[in-house]
Amino acid sequence: MSPTRFQLFTPLRELIFRRALGAALRGCDSALDVGCGPASPLRAASFRGRLVGVDVSPSTLRDARAADPGAMLVRADAATAGRLFRARSFDAVVALDVIEHLEREPAFALIAALESLARRRVVLFTPNGWVPQPPAPDNPYQEHRSGFTVDDLRARGYRVRGIHGLAWLCGPYAEVRWRPRALWRRASDLTAPIVWRVPRLAFALLGVKEVA
Repeated sequence: MSPTRFQLFTPLRELIFRRALGAALRGCDSALDVGCGPASPLRAASFRGRLVGVDVSPSTLRDARAADPGAMLVRADAATAGRLFRARSFDAVVALDVIEHLEREPAFALIAALESLARRRVVLFTPNGWVPQPPAPDNPYQEHRSGFTVDDLRARGYRVRGIHGLAWLCGPYAEVRWRPRALWRRASDLTAPIVWRVPRLAFALLGVKEVA
């Protein structure tokens, strides 16, 4: 099948992320996306099962509803996700760019809660280590409060891959540090396949844990 125009202009690092996320969701018929954002990345990763999204922002949920009318959406703080659903309610539970917005101990408590909700696997995506990030002008929840390493995730049973190219190329909001940005984004793309198997060098980490 020929690639679409949209795919042609999708950065390589994003394509690698989508393929990895899609592979992590393979065999799952239902998923909980904690911190789903305005358009759940699970759909871009070709997940077609039952999707429930949780986000704290009303405006974000309005956008999410427009992007995916078939999804069930719940307004709630991500940290409360473990209290919103019964244990083993979903084949997969996903938290992308979430745990770094909590202090470490609440984040670890959230991870444990997410694992209790999953029947098959849990998927986490987070920057590699401490990446300072201030609140966004229109979203105070974007502030980073902690950082997590490869060792942090592996110690909890996660298989870890490196995402988004070399760590030192990017900063807050996963944006490249220098100008011209188009050039440095290309450099980040070119290093994305390298860090896949060497996650300690990557800007971000994708962790997958089998809980079945």
